[in-house]
Amino acid sequence: MNNNPDTYLTLLQSTLLILAVLLALAALYGLLLLIHPRLGLQLNQLLGRRYLTRRVSGFMDRQFHIERYFYRHAKLYGLLLLVGSGYLLYRLFFDFPLENYAGIMPAVLTTDVWAWLLETLRIFLIVIGVFTLYIGLVVLIRPSNIKGLETQANRWISTRQKLATINRTFPTLDSVAERAPRLFGGIVFLAAVTLLFVML
Repeated sequence: MNNNPDTYLTLLQSTLLILAVLLALAALYGLLLLIHPRLGLQLNQLLGRRYLTRRVSGFMDRQFHIERYFYRHAKLYGLLLLVGSGYLLYRLFFDFPLENYAGIMPAVLTTDVWAWLLETLRIFLIVIGVFTLYIGLVVLIRPSNIKGLETQANRWISTRQKLATINRTFPTLDSVAERAPRLFGGIVFLAAVTLLFVML
């Protein structure tokens, strides 16, 4: 695909549009705090509700042992991996009309951007397909050779510990808004409107 300046211009315009929408929402929130502080604070409490990740991580922290079942049917799994990855690689190399796919994508992005995204996806899937083909071949011929890879892949990573930092709260801005809602709203409104004018 040719490096088209229109592609980069479209990506830049999309980013600026998203930023402008966010700034407009911030300006409306600041205006709401100025006109009706109580309603603005209620909206702030509604949007600032805390969702604990523990409920999600509790399910993800469960262990499932399938090694014995896998090794009992290793040749079947190896054959399925070989057939699946071989078919994927065949389609990606010989039956992937990039221009046709890019042409039927939604007009949210230009055809060049869609072509670049699809080409990136194709390269990623080729890497995955080659790796899966190799694993399938090893599993079919000698499944015991993947025990080292299995040991590395089976390292336990606790999602509860990794997601603990997300559960922290930072109430400083909320407390400032509650103490002086009109002042806070005015600052937010002026800052958002100023940035919008600078962007325009």
